[in-house]
Amino acid sequence: MSTSSVCFSVFLPVRNGGSYLKLCVRSILDQTYPNFELHVLDNASTDDSVPWLSSLKDPRVHIWQSPRVLSIEDSWARIRNVPKRDYMTFLGHDDLFDPQYLERARTLIERFPDASLYETGSRLINAAGETIRRCKPVAERETAAQYLEARLTYRRDALGTGFVMRSGDYDRLGGIPPFERLLFADDALWLSLAKLSWKAADPRESLSIRIHERSESASMPSTWRSIFLGLDQFTRFLERFIEEDEPCRNVYRRMGPSFLARYHRNIYIYALMEACQKGERIDPAILRQIESSLAGKTSGAVKALPWSFPVKTLEALNRSRFRSQVDRLWKIYYRIRTHSA
Repeated sequence: MSTSSVCFSVFLPVRNGGSYLKLCVRSILDQTYPNFELHVLDNASTDDSVPWLSSLKDPRVHIWQSPRVLSIEDSWARIRNVPKRDYMTFLGHDDLFDPQYLERARTLIERFPDASLYETGSRLINAAGETIRRCKPVAERETAAQYLEARLTYRRDALGTGFVMRSGDYDRLGGIPPFERLLFADDALWLSLAKLSWKAADPRESLSIRIHERSESASMPSTWRSIFLGLDQFTRFLERFIEEDEPCRNVYRRMGPSFLARYHRNIYIYALMEACQKGERIDPAILRQIESSLAGKTSGAVKALPWSFPVKTLEALNRSRFRSQVDRLWKIYYRIRTHSA
């Protein structure tokens, strides 16, 4: 029996989680560290999620049901209203904790009590649970500015799972920001929490993040509008955030334009692919909209998308009678991307 006073609230929002939910819950209940409770925030599921959870009859499991279907933003916002233990974490219903996840988080907390955010290493898995690759390494000690630099230079995976924070800090900050489909919202939250002090990490892999066609971690061509809006919300957040943080301001001024240029280019690639999948020529206004956004966010420093071979190839295919082949190429690419290592 653990004598540690550290206790966790684990939050699991879900709608129709199916077999993935059961695997996820089992991975939480099988933790080697016993001092935790699990809060499942069900979003009007129509499958057997709630009956199965109720059948567990485990006093650590608390089920919070919504009488109607909520947006992902509203579903996750419920976390703020749930009574919590001193520390908290959350994960997607298709992700998995290793048995030692909470034990390692507890060790970090006791070793670095002055930190304001805690993280472990992780891996990406596919629909079958096979490892795709290890996630990019996490620094054992990191300030908000260092996290921002790693994120803006693509030296860090964008992850919403694998972080632990004080529940009081989470609530005082207003919870996870309600960005479009929560895209970039985790980055904003991690920056806000790290700014309170610093982030401590155990780089050992301690959880699995699942990538599949229906996962929130997956990016599909049809999501480009949501990514575009989420990026706009994240940029507005950063502009406010750096006003009172000089190290982050210096990082953003140096790294921000290239990050934004690359992201806007990727959004345009997805827009081209979506048009091809629909068998349509892309609306020229979309490119103008994307480039206008890029110019505005970089104060005119970057006025056009950087040249890339994929963009030119997709533009040529979109203009040709072979545009329908893009969907086939995307499916091949996606299978390769999610193939086990």
